[in-house]
Amino acid sequence: MRASPYLVLSLAVVFVSFGAILVRLADAPALAVSFYRVALASLFLLPFAGAEARRSWPDLNPRQKLLLLGAGVALALHFATWIASLSFTSIAASVLLVNTAPIFTVLLSRVFLHEPASRVVLVAIPIALVGAALIAVGDHAASPGSLIGNILALAGAVTVAVYQVVGRGLRGALPLNAYVLGVWGTAAITLGLFAAVGGVPLGGYRLQTWLAFVGLALIPTIGGHGLVNRSLRVLSAPTVGLFLLGEPVGASILAWLLFSEVPGFWTLVGGAIVLASLALVLTKRD
Repeated sequence: MRASPYLVLSLAVVFVSFGAILVRLADAPALAVSFYRVALASLFLLPFAGAEARRSWPDLNPRQKLLLLGAGVALALHFATWIASLSFTSIAASVLLVNTAPIFTVLLSRVFLHEPASRVVLVAIPIALVGAALIAVGDHAASPGSLIGNILALAGAVTVAVYQVVGRGLRGALPLNAYVLGVWGTAAITLGLFAAVGGVPLGGYRLQTWLAFVGLALIPTIGGHGLVNRSLRVLSAPTVGLFLLGEPVGASILAWLLFSEVPGFWTLVGGAIVLASLALVLTKRD
């Protein structure tokens, strides 16, 4: 019997909610964590996507190849900034802020692709940004260093929006697995170069950290995002997006249970505003 697509999507939300938790368990610099997340995920995907990639990549024209590289670099910057944010701010604040990505996707699509947005979306976007500001200001009042983490989380939202917009023109040109392998592989190479230039070690870590690296590749990356891609074949994008708003809730609950992290008052207030506004953006964007 085929599983319900809503059950599959719910499982995807659970998997992606573990991303921030596994980052915290990895006792390594953000660039190393980012590198191993996408590098190992690429290796695990290679047996299933390698043949498709070899057949389809040579058929890309120069512009499409450039877009593939651009999407991979943007994804690398997303992981580097968001994972770094978790060293400075709470899991709840970081995951809420990085999930504002749909706002920036709409704005970038409007500016660069000339895609129209409804009035409801144009009203919801500034409201969501107000919620994000409440999270940032409230966290800063409680812990001044958290402002750096919140800025990095927002940078992660912007860069993943760039990745989504840049990669939009490639989804029809490549089979899904070949596209994902190309983007992940490019992101891994980019992060490896960043680590080399920054003198960040990619070895010498404890067993717990290596297990966290593998967990990040398998659970939120291949498991979570893989099931999201499967869900998008049978469910509408707004439906999938609304389900994924459960990630900040799930990650916050896990952080409370595992690390005793309790979201502050302004994180809760701002988070409620952000999630409500994002729900409007996701359902009314077309």
